[in-house]
Amino acid sequence: MAKNKIAKEILEWALTIIIPVVAALLIHQYLFTFARVDGTSMLDTLHENNIMGVSRLHYRLNEPQRGEIITCNYPGEGSKLFVKRIIGLPGETIEIREGTVYIDGEPIAETYLTRVDDQSMDPITLAKDEIFVMGDNRPVSRDSRAVGPLTLDEIYGRVLFVAFPFNEIRSTMALPKY
Repeated sequence: MAKNKIAKEILEWALTIIIPVVAALLIHQYLFTFARVDGTSMLDTLHENNIMGVSRLHYRLNEPQRGEIITCNYPGEGSKLFVKRIIGLPGETIEIREGTVYIDGEPIAETYLTRVDDQSMDPITLAKDEIFVMGDNRPVSRDSRAVGPLTLDEIYGRVLFVAFPFNEIRSTMALPKY
């Protein structure tokens, strides 16, 4: 009788621990996670060491939109995450002339930029499953200009808000006007 009581107690404790751990892992993998900004490529929008809330579910339900801030993986760089802004969407032609980005021949107004450069890039047309990403701090950002377009599968998640430091808590959901 005592062995059954001990076994039952062990099973209850195991389930009390295992169920929340499995739930947390599933939430982290498929729904929501946090990520830290490492670097200055998104200044002045995001600062180094900001902690961001990232939706892993967003792009399973929605198509990417220009202006959204995402976390992504670069080809050949393993699981390291990068934080960038979506600039070009599938099927569009992207060109940069003296720092101004053109989409299908039309310049876009990037009101969020405070650090620009005068780089140019020949036109490239994105495939039906590709996006073009750039950092907001153009002079230092390593982005699609260097690594090429990303596939939709390389998007890790959409940045929803800044959670830390507390004096910088804010949503990143509002899209810039283009």
